[in-house]
Amino acid sequence: MKDIILLNREKPMYKGNLHLHTTWSDGRLPADEVVNVFKAKGYHFISLSDHDVYTRTTEFDTTDFITLPGTERGELNQVPDKNPGYHFGVLDDPTVEPREERYPHLHAFPVPVPWIGDHSPQLLIDELRDRGNLVVFNHPEWHLTRFEDMVKYDGFFAVEIYNHSTEWSTASSYGTAYWDHALQNGKRVFGIAADDSHTHQPDWAIPEYGGGWIQVQADALAQTEVIRSLKQGQFYSSSGPEVFDLRVENGELRIECSPCKFIMFKAFPQRGPFYGNFATGKPLTSATATIEEDMIYIRVECVDFEGNVAWTNPVFVEDLLK
Repeated sequence: MKDIILLNREKPMYKGNLHLHTTWSDGRLPADEVVNVFKAKGYHFISLSDHDVYTRTTEFDTTDFITLPGTERGELNQVPDKNPGYHFGVLDDPTVEPREERYPHLHAFPVPVPWIGDHSPQLLIDELRDRGNLVVFNHPEWHLTRFEDMVKYDGFFAVEIYNHSTEWSTASSYGTAYWDHALQNGKRVFGIAADDSHTHQPDWAIPEYGGGWIQVQADALAQTEVIRSLKQGQFYSSSGPEVFDLRVENGELRIECSPCKFIMFKAFPQRGPFYGNFATGKPLTSATATIEEDMIYIRVECVDFEGNVAWTNPVFVEDLLK
């Protein structure tokens, strides 16, 4: 079994949010003010993912902060004005040559997207990819997405596994069950935590921004490098804890993290181990799990004493055996 370094504590991490809104759609603040809000919280990058409006905003980029072009494409519902439906996060991918012309800044999409059958979501995903984009399956729990959709549709590179705005508003924020359903059925997709924030009120005691993010390990803070790392799964998601190091050594998956209450290894078809100092309550900062050759994948969740979680991306065991 191969030894690999997935996240290296010796290399820099860049903190980012891929899902938020401004006055270009239904957000409260204009883009420049939203940029400043996230800069003040120590973020390195964001995507101004307004509803059905594509954004390209290099004017906000500096040496220590960048914005990634993108949008949130939605309003695709089998029954108009009903809750079950589809929203897709969209990120410009400069590492590919698109089949069709890339979307320009403030390109407005017609809504709603016509529903012409069960293949409608696949048609939208394909259209977005043809224009040179990565696609994220956004807030599946909040949108009452069917679990079989994780298997039925192809071409999305990630599932939004934590959406802070829906936790803040309707307590339907988690998408990990959808993610595992996709993984258990052979999909190679990653997990992303994000805000989906609209109001950006810094003085609220329970803010709806800054609650879900990703930490990307990239060679530089630049769009191409961040996107390349996202496509390779060189990042983790979090609503609180930090992951410092993640690697496979001698047939074991090893993780180092900030102090946590529990460390859980999620695997299939065998369940991974669960760690906690139940007698003493002392925090955990590392753990290991033996990787079985018949596992499809194994990933890690680190839970802090407030119930916040860090999620690593899956290790696909087949790749370790080649």
